Amino acid sequence: MSVTEEQAAVLALTRATAGPWHHTARVVEARGSALRLARGDLGGLGEHDRAHAARVVARLRPGDLGRAEALIAACPAALVTVLDDGYPGNLACAHNLQPFLWVRGRLGIGDHRSVAVTGDAPGARAAARALAAAGLTVVCDAPRTAGAAATAGGRAIVVGPDDGRPEALVGGPDGGRPGAGGPTAVVAVSPFWPGTAATARTRAVTGLVTSGLAAALYVTGDGDGERAAMALSQGKHVFAAPGLPWTPRLAYRGGVTVVAGIDELARQAVNLVDVTRLTTVF
Repeated sequence: MSVTEEQAAVLALTRATAGPWHHTARVVEARGSALRLARGDLGGLGEHDRAHAARVVARLRPGDLGRAEALIAACPAALVTVLDDGYPGNLACAHNLQPFLWVRGRLGIGDHRSVAVTGDAPGARAAARALAAAGLTVVCDAPRTAGAAATAGGRAIVVGPDDGRPEALVGGPDGGRPGAGGPTAVVAVSPFWPGTAATARTRAVTGLVTSGLAAALYVTGDGDGERAAMALSQGKHVFAAPGLPWTPRLAYRGGVTVVAGIDELARQAVNLVDVTRLTTVF
């Protein structure tokens, strides 16, 4: 079985999945081979996983594997699946990991030292610059925020649908481009089918992948309570700007730190990722 065959089987099984994809990702990971699953070999799976896998396999159609291989060959972005060594460890540890990622640029082992930043408001871009200057990778869902990290001499991962125009995903007035090389590279990551348009569903999945790829999340807006709750459910630490109305509601469970300003954010974020770096493999 080749790597491409296994990757194609991951895509085919994902395409045949009804509902959220993370259960299929976990089943594929547990079985250790998407190709064996696609051929009906469900050995080693627990009862719940076996039932899910059987439903997915039953929805496969003749030619699905071949169509998936053709997609891999045609797509200019690199494919990383849950079966590949290059799948990011921060996301692999999340309960809602995605089965595959299309990557423009190159993910690095040092990217586990990362903080996700929500939005592209001035406060988000200022945070991205400070975190990048502190030597952390910035994970975000906004091109201008990624560009702010890059122009500060840092590194950024921007998450979102890839419509075939990567310059649109990582462009903008602050600059930055995928695969630029060196410390200022901006990497574009998409957990969707190539050509997927932005919708409410893609925004939700983009949010969970953005926090999943990082060791922590920084939120700046009143409407980010759901993003914070998602990050907490993934086991991520949440840093929050002061005065947000939802922090008392979430902070009772632990894992939320209100930071007075950008300098404190950068300092505490560095301390956090350096404490966890021995147990987190990107």
